[in-house]
Amino acid sequence: MRRTRALIIFFCLLSVACFSRGHINIDSIFFNPSYFQLRLDSLYLGQFRQALKGHEQENNLMLATALPGLRLLTELDITRQISEMSSVIHVGYNPKVREFIDVLLFKKPEASCLLLTLANHYVPLFQSVFDKYNVPHELAYLPSVISAFNPGASSMYGSSGIWNIMYISGKLYKLEINSMVDERRNYEKSTDAAARQFKDFFAIYQDWTLALTAYIVGPAVVNKAIRRANGKKDFWSLYPFLPAETRDYLPAYVAMTYFVSYHNQLNLKPLQADLPFATDTIWVRKELHLRQVSKVLDIPITILRELNPQYKHDILPAGPKICILKLPVSYGEKFRLLKDSIFHFKDDMIIASRQSIITFPMASFTQIEPKAGSGKSQVYHSVRSGETLGVIAAKYHVTVAEIKSWNHMRSTSLKVGQQLLLFTAQKAGSHPSVKKK
Repeated sequence: MRRTRALIIFFCLLSVACFSRGHINIDSIFFNPSYFQLRLDSLYLGQFRQALKGHEQENNLMLATALPGLRLLTELDITRQISEMSSVIHVGYNPKVREFIDVLLFKKPEASCLLLTLANHYVPLFQSVFDKYNVPHELAYLPSVISAFNPGASSMYGSSGIWNIMYISGKLYKLEINSMVDERRNYEKSTDAAARQFKDFFAIYQDWTLALTAYIVGPAVVNKAIRRANGKKDFWSLYPFLPAETRDYLPAYVAMTYFVSYHNQLNLKPLQADLPFATDTIWVRKELHLRQVSKVLDIPITILRELNPQYKHDILPAGPKICILKLPVSYGEKFRLLKDSIFHFKDDMIIASRQSIITFPMASFTQIEPKAGSGKSQVYHSVRSGETLGVIAAKYHVTVAEIKSWNHMRSTSLKVGQQLLLFTAQKAGSHPSVKKK
């Protein structure tokens, strides 16, 4: 009893600290069916487009085969199927849940089937962790709606990783989060932290629906909603009193568990895709840059980043703690054979990236002596208000792709004051737009 009271007090304080002003572990816009559809579009047309490219024919055939059955699906069918589902999450079926089902089945079935592909790989791993803490297996599908299984997912309010873990929660559950490493992006360790958080919330509420709600919006918000609902604890009684930014995650989760339960009956199957699911694990005791591995083993740096998302600057830091490097399974033995060559490999890009971590230029442009004979200067550019990567690239006569590569950027978003490392023939402090006569 004392432990339960202590947990309640602790998580209420945690919620107040983390979720002030109503911003609760969310994306930059409200989560709703339209935004969920955009996220699925991004998943299918962007993030995994290349992986799907070689399997268009069989995937299109599968979707065409399923289409007649989807057209015959009625409201009565969906209502009956959801009522027959066995679940510890008691949300039920209503028009809000139906909106998300429409996205999954009728608006974006191809992207939904790609989610199945990812779920078939990741969910068994998550469930094996959940077994240690007696957390229901079905909660392992939550990342399909809160992050689309993307370890690089983040929000402007500080959550990160496939489980959307806030910084303070990550620290509470002993995840390493610093300038070099963010274990909220590590599949295994973040899942262990999420499982422990689920278990702790269940200890407070003795109800998995409320525990899941508390995970998404915070226990202080749940407690306030219960008071405002006159003590009622069912989800739809609480729904009007939950933040609009986050309350639709649970209806989306119910829609996803419905899709997972009945996709076979609807002839919807996981998409075929070329993904590096089979991996080998290497223990690393010395500092190592992913580019060293990429260059020597001839592996695209993008694949190494996908498999090792916790290393923020592509560097496995040196120190007493052993770092884990994941490689496509066919490269594990090759790494062991060429280990010495990998650790001794150096190029300008690796040196520059290490310097950029510890260099904090005070001026708008800071010139660093280029390598002899390279003909290019290494400079830092401080991002100004209104500047985009395209504008900066044109200014220095480089490409956007080069800037992203030099700075290990995964998107084109910029912040005012952000320092960008550039390699350019243009001298620091001069004006590229003025041609010399």
